Parts: sequence; structure tokens; C-alpha cells
Amino acid sequence: RVHRFLGLEVGVVLGGMSPAQRRASYHADITYGTNNEFGFDYLRDNMTHSLDDLVQRGHNFAVVDEVDSILIDEARTPLIISGPADASSKWYAEFARIAPLLKKDLHYEVDIKKRTIGVHEAGVEFVEDQLGIDNLYEAANSPLVSYL
Repeated sequence: RVHRFLGLEVGVVLGGMSPAQRRASYHADITYGTNNEFGFDYLRDNMTHSLDDLVQRGHNFAVVDEVDSILIDEARTPLIISGPADASSKWYAEFARIAPLLKKDLHYEVDIKKRTIGVHEAGVEFVEDQLGIDNLYEAANSPLVSYL
């Protein structure tokens, strides 16, 4: 009631809310939520490719209840978020199938001192055959290079 009397809009961020609902809550003058909700929204916003998909806005002030618990006790539990796994998990699985078929020295070389692996032309051709593509480095296929 005090907030309304002062002309302030109040929002709350809860688990299970849609991005549109979250965005509306963050655009309020005062937003209530848990450290996990704020943290995961921050991480998701940093993974988005479009400004239209952001839910949070600029951060001005924070009042944190039981900050000692959050900074000390909950600091042992990291917030970890992963992106959508649709297309990438398919390619990880496909390259995980191909990798054991590659032969050391024929398809690739290992430089233990530099801690690197270099793929030979024969290795690239082998991978192209396994994937059924003509050119791994062609623009349409170039994202696949990172899986190799």
C-alpha cells in the first residue's frame, strides 16, 4: 500500500513466468524476486541474440534480505545455464561418433608440448565423407568446424 501511495509500481519475478510476464515485472519501479531468479534472468539475457528478448532492464539499486546467506552460504552453488540443445546436441553426437574412427598420424597429429591437435587434409576429407558433405569449410558448413 505504501508503494502505491507513493506512486510506485511493484512487480514480482517468480519461477514459471513467461518472458513477457518477467519483462513487465522488471519494468516496475520495484521488483521482488529471489537471487536465483534474478541471476538466471541475467544469464539468459546475456545469451540472447536480440534486444527484444531481454527481460531485465538496467540495474539501479538492490535491497538484499539476508545478504550474508546469499554471499557466503549460497556462493558454493553456482548458477549454470545452458543454451538450447536442439541442433548442437545433434552435432555433438555426430562428431562423437566420428572421432573414434579418426586415426592418429593419418587423420590428425598431436603436439603434446603445445597441447594441440591438428587435423590433416585426410582427416578433413574423412569427416566430410562421414557427414556426406562436399566441403567442410563451405560457408553453410563452417559452423561444423568447431565440433571437429
